[in-house]
Amino acid sequence: MTLTVEALNILLLLLPGFLSGQIFYSCFRFGEISISRRILDAILFTFVIYLVVSTFTVWEPLAQVASTESGLSFDFSASKTLIWLSLSTVGLIPTVVGFIYFNDHVHKVLRKLKITTKTSRANTWNDTFQTQDRYVIVTLKDGRRIRGYPTMFSTDPEEGFVYLYNPAWVNDNKSDIEEPDYIESNCHGFLVNRDNLDLLEFTLDPGETLTAKA
Repeated sequence: MTLTVEALNILLLLLPGFLSGQIFYSCFRFGEISISRRILDAILFTFVIYLVVSTFTVWEPLAQVASTESGLSFDFSASKTLIWLSLSTVGLIPTVVGFIYFNDHVHKVLRKLKITTKTSRANTWNDTFQTQDRYVIVTLKDGRRIRGYPTMFSTDPEEGFVYLYNPAWVNDNKSDIEEPDYIESNCHGFLVNRDNLDLLEFTLDPGETLTAKA
């Protein structure tokens, strides 16, 4: 397929948006992103980038293609201010958007206003681990239980890995009150997969009590 000069100029015009989109996907999004979504996000990022840049300097395309008798010629902007502002916003804007998106700030306001019940995260698995900063007790399918702190977890619940830091076996079979509740594993952590996992219990912090929801 041969690209026309007009198509090349459009691609060059949207290039900052595509770069910003890739930064955003790499840092804050999970799973496959469709081509149509990438194009739409590139258009939106490009618009915001050029809007920000135009508030500080006169905007012009960073690069343009023209057809000549000898072939294609490229004309690049000579404005160093424009170039540095564009490169800075390419990285800054997806970082800011990602921070707001990843920390659920916009959806939190919308939930308080009872506009939606959704969060910005892709699934309940991510929601739970991001919001519940506490120890967990993992019940394995063979009945054994492990207590540990989940320092890492899969972003895809289908993969379902959880890394438990400072794990200890729950002593469910103790016959004396003086026996310890937990038996130390003497290792840094356990990597547990959902295939071996039957239940995840998120424990209460010391002194914490549950309050009734309205």
